[in-house]
Amino acid sequence: MTEDDGAAKVLLRGLYDAVSLAEVRFLVSLAEPDDVPYLEREPVALREASLRAIDLLVGRGLVELGDVVAVAAVPPESEDGRRTGPPPVRFEPWPLSNEEGLERIRREWWDPERDLDPGNVVWLQNTSTGDEVARAIEAARHG
Repeated sequence: MTEDDGAAKVLLRGLYDAVSLAEVRFLVSLAEPDDVPYLEREPVALREASLRAIDLLVGRGLVELGDVVAVAAVPPESEDGRRTGPPPVRFEPWPLSNEEGLERIRREWWDPERDLDPGNVVWLQNTSTGDEVARAIEAARHG
């Protein structure tokens, strides 16, 4: 896995936060070798490439599939009563096997031209092993 392939780009992004399916699709599109702009790419091919990247990452135990859920119903307030930001969230892994999780993504993202909003199908979170691999990719890039 090199920093230039889609799965590696997803892992590198996952060092900092959970990664939405919309981000996966975009990051995988950046790894494609041609110069076709993102919005002009063939949707079926981009969906399939995204699913292959997710399958590889899940199969190697580098990411978990799940949802990002709010910990509190409203954002915290500052001393003067103003909202200080979005509500705190946590990653909640799906209680599914890897294969069941991948099938759920395929089932819910059946239309490759569907607009994807962050979180409307799945979130990916690096495992500790995924973080180690991402750091190694990052070190190789800078070393």
